[in-house]
Amino acid sequence: MKEIMKDILIGSTFKVAEIVIAKNIIAKLLYHEYKVKIYYKKNDDSRKNQNFLVLLHGIYGKSSDMESIAQNFKDNYRIINIQYPTTKETAEEISDLYIEPNIENIKEQICSENFHKKINKNFNQNVKINFVAHSMGTGILRYYLKENPLENLGKVVFISPPSHGSHLADVPFVDKLPSMLGKVVPQFSTKKDSFVNQLGEPDYNYMILIGNKTNNPLYSMIIRGKDDGMVPLKTAKMKSDNFRIIENTTHTSILKDKRTMKEISEFFKSSDLNEEKEK
Repeated sequence: MKEIMKDILIGSTFKVAEIVIAKNIIAKLLYHEYKVKIYYKKNDDSRKNQNFLVLLHGIYGKSSDMESIAQNFKDNYRIINIQYPTTKETAEEISDLYIEPNIENIKEQICSENFHKKINKNFNQNVKINFVAHSMGTGILRYYLKENPLENLGKVVFISPPSHGSHLADVPFVDKLPSMLGKVVPQFSTKKDSFVNQLGEPDYNYMILIGNKTNNPLYSMIIRGKDDGMVPLKTAKMKSDNFRIIENTTHTSILKDKRTMKEISEFFKSSDLNEEKEK
């Protein structure tokens, strides 16, 4: 009997060890260190009339996820592509630690340029900061802009946004594995009191783009209604009618689709309602 109990104890110990090792491996695979990629030279006077474009990836993502967008717009915008870890902090902490400092740097740069532009009238003194965010990054951006309204905010594109959460974040075990999946995942549940559902309707000019094709049948079994493999189309929508479905694209393939680039380009070129009112 003692030998049987000993075997059970040893077996259980090994099983626990295997689970811990597996969790650590997964956590390391999902973690990506903070870094920022800038696609212009700060001392290049020829670009000081250009607006800024800040790119934010989604959950467990990397700056390379947004590379196609960066390459498409790098000649006409000063691009900052922010890579930030999503498995350590909450959405609020991610905003404070990784997003806010970069926007402050841009604001300081604009302020410095505006000082010189008062002397040189050939420079545009109304430089805007635009954003393109993907998936979870859209919620972090909404939080940042809610807490830090920008006077020179341009336009915002939300791609595949869980605007009212995703059913994947409703799965019971999600909030039990913060060391592996991260603290931010349960913040994007569809519950009325979740972080993302407390952000409210944006008060700035934005557009939503989302696909309607899944490449993950298992996830789609959990998600209710039509989805892109991660986010339901129903919960992606907000009050604005500026909502576009990029046919036959998934949650991630949408980031490289030419139609996505066209929609973003046309949106950025379109007249801003606030600017029209000022005129």
